[in-house]
Amino acid sequence: MKREYRVFSILPLLLFGVGGLIAQPHLKFDEGGQFKIVQVTDMHINLKKGQSEVCFELLDEVIREERPDLVVFTGDQVTELNPQATWRRLVKQMKTCGVAWTMVFGNHDHEQGMSREEIYGMVKDASNCLMSKGNVKGVGNYVVEIEGARNRDVATVLYFLDSHSNCRLKDVGGYQWVDFSQIAWLREQIRTYAYPSLLFMHIPLPEYNDAWNGKTFGVKLEDICCPKLNSGLFTVLKESGQVMGVFAGHDHENDFIGVYYDIALGYGRVSAGKNAYGKLEPGVRVIRLTEGKREFETYVRLKNGEVKNRCQFPGDFDAPEN
Repeated sequence: MKREYRVFSILPLLLFGVGGLIAQPHLKFDEGGQFKIVQVTDMHINLKKGQSEVCFELLDEVIREERPDLVVFTGDQVTELNPQATWRRLVKQMKTCGVAWTMVFGNHDHEQGMSREEIYGMVKDASNCLMSKGNVKGVGNYVVEIEGARNRDVATVLYFLDSHSNCRLKDVGGYQWVDFSQIAWLREQIRTYAYPSLLFMHIPLPEYNDAWNGKTFGVKLEDICCPKLNSGLFTVLKESGQVMGVFAGHDHENDFIGVYYDIALGYGRVSAGKNAYGKLEPGVRVIRLTEGKREFETYVRLKNGEVKNRCQFPGDFDAPEN
């Protein structure tokens, strides 16, 4: 059956960490108990270098064809110096599309002359944007609720974490790990929201290496660029029994999804033009949730409309004891 485009009702809701009432989309499962997310990652938009118009074209095409309920940007959105005008263009395009959207920061977003706080100040009140700052380390630690199809009760939640940038300990190097304050905050949120959930962040967890050793859908064409030290975030996710999956970006040449201890660990598909590294064609990841069930369908969609690596969690993954 053809999916009808959802018109969001705009309700005044209090966003965690923003400190005021603003209008935001009201997210609900559709009448068939479905909710569709499009993950866009690592666009690395740099209009001054060219090769980035494909990002805006991809967004327009995917939103028109997939008709998602939510678009999630998982980092490294704009990577050109003095990026204010390009951020304004991206915000304008999302307003024109009329779909709810939100984002986390990547390790390069703040390197272009604007801090995370300054970029957040530009997008937080944008039309249909759900991003919140949060009150633990980083910018962009927050929860988005999705209500059931037939009532106002919360049915699913999405968690978002700032995965920071480079490690500041010179004798360690590599990328920063998720901070203990963020992990404590997330643990409290999970206790509050007893629903199936997903987590979105930019830099993958160390456990992605373990997921690759099992059954996977997609490719791994470069090393998994995760933090060298493990702060224990995955343990909290496993203990909860509620988090179904984690979706990250960061590694342009990886787009696989695998499972580790009954939690899906997946990449988005790089959404950048030729100005970013890697040889994979630009695309997105699509995630379709089912109300009341600890399961989801996901696949990669390329700019030309080709669908790859469609799979169902948990049904399509082997579940050997670890």
